[in-house]
Amino acid sequence: MQQTDIRQIATELVQLLGPADWAIGGSFLLQCYGIEPQARDLDLVCTLERFEQFKTLLSQYAHLVPVSLHPMYRSKGFARFRKNGLEIELMAGIQVLKDDGLQAFEFRPEKTSWQQDLPLMQLADWLELYQLFERPKRVLQLQFYMNSER
Repeated sequence: MQQTDIRQIATELVQLLGPADWAIGGSFLLQCYGIEPQARDLDLVCTLERFEQFKTLLSQYAHLVPVSLHPMYRSKGFARFRKNGLEIELMAGIQVLKDDGLQAFEFRPEKTSWQQDLPLMQLADWLELYQLFERPKRVLQLQFYMNSER
């Protein structure tokens, strides 16, 4: 998947979903900041209120892929799509099952940062999510970048 393809699809999603209540995260967010050379997929986080509407819109744009229940991830809304070989994941009401119960992440659309005409999540939010998802390499990668930017 070429970078332009992911960016092109991300741009098309702005047209499809509109400018509010969702934002881009994950490896493409890191790519936008030059932290990650090549994103593997497109992670979208949205409000729970708009999840079903966005899922319907995305189903008309891309192929809905069935997902099986994950032992740890318990998000209230989750859907996976494929478009031209690119995987797009839509998440809302993110929750992760930990030893001490469910831990939730609250997406706040007002924190979205528009860059290059794309709605990007805050890096600090993805640091929190990577910690929640137990992705130590990503946590270190992001902490290193954020510390070097100060």
